[in-house]
Formats: sequence, C-alpha cells, structure tokens
Amino acid sequence: MYRSASTLQFQITSRLVKDNQLGQQIGWIDALRFNAVRDRYIHEPELKVIKVHTCTEPIAAEFWQGNAIGIYTFRDIRDVFVSSMRQRNKSFDSVWEEGFIEQCLENHKRWTELPNVLISRYETIMSDLPHEVDRIAKHLGINLKPNECQAIAADYSIEIQQVRIQQFTNTLLQTPLAPNDHREIVDYHDEETLLHMNHINSAQVGRWRHDLSSQEAILIGDRVKDWCAHNTYPASEFLHSTPS
Repeated sequence: MYRSASTLQFQITSRLVKDNQLGQQIGWIDALRFNAVRDRYIHEPELKVIKVHTCTEPIAAEFWQGNAIGIYTFRDIRDVFVSSMRQRNKSFDSVWEEGFIEQCLENHKRWTELPNVLISRYETIMSDLPHEVDRIAKHLGINLKPNECQAIAADYSIEIQQVRIQQFTNTLLQTPLAPNDHREIVDYHDEETLLHMNHINSAQVGRWRHDLSSQEAILIGDRVKDWCAHNTYPASEFLHSTPS
C-alpha cells in the first residue's frame, strides 16, 4: 500500500537477496511495464527484486503460477491518505478526486488474495523492525540470528534513512536536470534506495486525527469504515457527527 513502509520493505528485501546471493535488485517499475521487465530478465533464474504498488493481471498470474514471492504492507488508510497529501504536496480535494482511496482498497484486495505473499502491518513494522526483518528473511527462506536482524534493522532506522535522504537531496540539487524531464522535483527518487527527498514526513500513527478536519474525516471514514473494521482499526469518532 502507498505510504505504508513499502520502500523500507523493499530495501530490506533487496539487501537480504543480494547479501545471500539469491538474486539482484531491479528497483521500482511501472506496473504497466511489468511484462517488458519480466521478459528482459526471463533467462536469469535468480530472484529479481522489484517494487510496485498496483497489482495487474500479469503480475497476479506470476503468483498463481508459482513464479513470484510477494511482500506487502498496509496501513490505516486514513493515515495513508494524509501521508500522501503531505508527501505529494497536494490538497485533500485533489487526492480525493483522483480516486486514491479506491486505488488503495482495490490493490489491498488483490495483493492479499494472492498466494505466497507475506502481509505486514505498518504499525507493527514501525514498532518492531527487527521482527519484520526476521519475517521477510524467513519468507525468502533465509535464517538469521537475532543479532543479525537487529543489525539490519538499525541500518534502516528513521535517523539513518534521513541521512540517506539528505545525501540524495544534496546531490539532486547540484545536478542539472534534463530539459525534457518535466517531473516536479519531489517526484525524483534515489535509484538505489528509492527514497524521495521528502520521503519521510512523519511516522506517527493516527496522524489523520490531527491533520484532517471533521468533514474530511467523515468523508474518508464513511468510505473505509468496513475496511477499518475488518482490519481492526478504530472507527472515526467523527463518523456519526453532523458536518457544520
């Protein structure tokens, strides 16, 4: 799920795969280009680590055919919504009107229905990262000692990630951008770590309670109340309020 520590999962997975000589890191790809990327590496038998948010039919087919290992994370969609607003510097209305919540719900349904997918919860990842390292390792068939999990987790703490972001930002701001590249500066990311210059704005759980107005919380809460209940997230206290 967007804004749910999926980049963190990708970094840890890539490290485990490379350190244990199980394959290589490819990086983020556009889900619509999956077939082309798959075909480019089809004769290389080892693992190829990619990051993608959208689960397309060709991607799902790889899982049903036993050709893929998945690692998925989700988060309270209300926090996902707020985090996306802040990271992309967009208004509530802008994110709402692009169907962002529907994208999250649809992708969540698709990923969690697939076989051989490790499903993680953002709040649990952030509260016990060594445990998440161990879970990912086991999902890949790798046995790590507790001190190894601790060491890897320490290398991906928020503080260390912030240093990586600052280093990337400094490099980006000193690099002339291609004249035909019309991306916003916030859309650029480091190809190795997949971190954006404003990637981490808050790891706070439940920040939607502070960042959304009561009317905004009602709109989202009404749309995701069943999903929240199914995934044991508390209902919005604004849900049954009357907007002023």
